[in-house]
Amino acid sequence: MVYQRIMKKTWVLFLLAICSIGSYGQDSTAKPKKVLNRNMGFEFSAGYSVPLGTYASADRQDKKSGYATGGWQAQLTFDWLGNRGFGLAIQYTYQRNPMKSASNLVYPYPGQIPDNHNAVWSNHYLLLGPVFMKTIKRVAVDAKMLGGAIVSSSENFDTPNPSDTTGLSANSNIATGFGYQVSVGIGYAISSHFALKFNLALMGGWPGKSRQYGSQLIGYEAYKDPITGIEYVVPIYSAPIDYDIQKIVTTLNPSFGLIYRF
Repeated sequence: MVYQRIMKKTWVLFLLAICSIGSYGQDSTAKPKKVLNRNMGFEFSAGYSVPLGTYASADRQDKKSGYATGGWQAQLTFDWLGNRGFGLAIQYTYQRNPMKSASNLVYPYPGQIPDNHNAVWSNHYLLLGPVFMKTIKRVAVDAKMLGGAIVSSSENFDTPNPSDTTGLSANSNIATGFGYQVSVGIGYAISSHFALKFNLALMGGWPGKSRQYGSQLIGYEAYKDPITGIEYVVPIYSAPIDYDIQKIVTTLNPSFGLIYRF
């Protein structure tokens, strides 16, 4: 009996030892490191803005001429990528293009001289659309096709003040419309988080502004009744007028920037 009890305890201790060794072996096994996808990121870039087409035209006979010259643009983009490199991009861009000096004497209307002789285009874009991005070793390539809104201000959208009989003052207006960007880029990863990038983008939109003016009092004119000789004044009003200004913005934008992935 004593021998059986001893053997029984021995087997129990042996089994407990085996279980402990197995448990220790499982705990001590190195777990594989989790691979980070880094499927989100911010991009900042800035560069030159080259006007194209009617945006750069100085043709006074074309109502859509923009009189724009070379300027600059800067943008901030948030990318959210899927597992295969496709994803969604949200982007804000600011673009500034000076206008040809001759436009100060002819726009928005002949004979009208804007208060600001350094006339410029100031364009804001808020865009959204698909993006494809792939990193091969340390080289990152991407392509975007974005659409959204453009908000523009420029002397091109000024409208004459109907209450000013001299025709020298104007009201400033903000134009809105559909905006877009199609771009390709190539970058070099300097670390797992950061990459330097060159980007080439075709960007533009169709900003427009409609404004209506009702009749406005512009002065008084004195009259004298030829029979009674009584003098009186008659108010003079301007005629109602509608303005519809439509422009086309088209630019080619080479830029350099920095990408941060997380």
